[in-house]
Amino acid sequence: MRHVECKEKRGVMDQEEFKRYLGKMQALCSRGEKCRADIRMKLEKKNISSEDINNILQALEEDGFLDEVRYAKAYVHDKSRLQGWGPRKISGMLKMKGIPEEIIENAMFQLDDEMLMANLEDALNKKDKTIKETDPVKLRARLVRYGINKGYNYWQVLRVLDTLKK
Repeated sequence: MRHVECKEKRGVMDQEEFKRYLGKMQALCSRGEKCRADIRMKLEKKNISSEDINNILQALEEDGFLDEVRYAKAYVHDKSRLQGWGPRKISGMLKMKGIPEEIIENAMFQLDDEMLMANLEDALNKKDKTIKETDPVKLRARLVRYGINKGYNYWQVLRVLDTLKK
């Protein structure tokens, strides 16, 4: 039997160590929007106790470095415009990061249907050019799966595919 040694999480850290980790997390938050789950994961990798992590998260929120509403809005904006994700994928990823449903719904209001459909059309056009499928039924099925995996619903994908084929 193999013996696996793992570090135990330390108890409450001293003030100097707390300030050091807080400074590191402030610098991280200054470079780009982060959510509580991102910071928690970083600190857990350092084997910091849950109590200390909660204290750091609270300090970051009080100082304005961490804001779930601001994070959700930035995430929706970036993923929809830069990566072409659909609303279902964006919403699902925010849920995985522990963002409350109410905040997700409010952030999703900024999505523009026309922009989403244009993104989907561009993505499907690009994908269509890369698929080497001669059977039109199989080609359409692959494009539908691709659109759904990008976070769009079935009907949105079909609507865009129908306009592409005309």
